[in-house]
Amino acid sequence: MSQYIRAGGYTMWVLIALSAVMIVIAVRFLLKPEPARLAVLRALTWVQILVILGGVATNLTAVCKSAGAEFERTGKILPEILVQGLGEALTPAAFGFSILGFVWLLIALAVRKAHAPDV
Repeated sequence: MSQYIRAGGYTMWVLIALSAVMIVIAVRFLLKPEPARLAVLRALTWVQILVILGGVATNLTAVCKSAGAEFERTGKILPEILVQGLGEALTPAAFGFSILGFVWLLIALAVRKAHAPDV
């Protein structure tokens, strides 16, 4: 996991912290569905998406810079550098969107629970 975090760059630490907060709020929403918690989760979802996009953009910039430096040094761009770099650049998206899917699963269960008829 540490290699995965290293590959994603500093954005991964922001995503980990934000994801932990979102999971805690989502579990609390599951236990006690309140509209205010849902509103916070919706807002945090947008924050997570924007952090993911910023992280991927930053990582793609680093890949392009590295590929450019390699081109200046050798006169060619090695496909393996690009493939590895693109894989690392997408790490924040893979992590962040997976966590968002889990959080929204918890939200869906909470909404179902809140609207279930009392038995």
